Amino acid sequence: MKNLQLLFALIVLGLSFSACEKQLDDEETVTATINSPTEGAVLTNGNSLNVNVTFTDPTELHNYSIIVLDENTNTAVLDLSGHTHNTSYTVDSTITLSVATHSTFKVTAIATNHSGETATDVVPFEVHP
Repeated sequence: MKNLQLLFALIVLGLSFSACEKQLDDEETVTATINSPTEGAVLTNGNSLNVNVTFTDPTELHNYSIIVLDENTNTAVLDLSGHTHNTSYTVDSTITLSVATHSTFKVTAIATNHSGETATDVVPFEVHP
């Protein structure tokens, strides 16, 4: 009888520890947010383009990249990448756009954390001659 009570106590104790186990969060935690330009923005030839992107991760970022692509010519007019161990990192860069014809551009921002999670944000915009 004493062995049965001991077995029951061990089972209850084991269940109580397993009930306290923290569940893993399957959600992606790293973020890449393009603050500027805004989606659908229309700029004019010769205008300055401000590219402002914020990367975050509650634990630690690893790599980031920003590409501004002229989709008409398939040419990158801005290509930035880097490595940081911060939890938040903002890139702010300004370039002058030059086009001969109406052009569609897109900004792509990609962030990766040390867990291998990746986040991507894409913002299309237009430039008129």
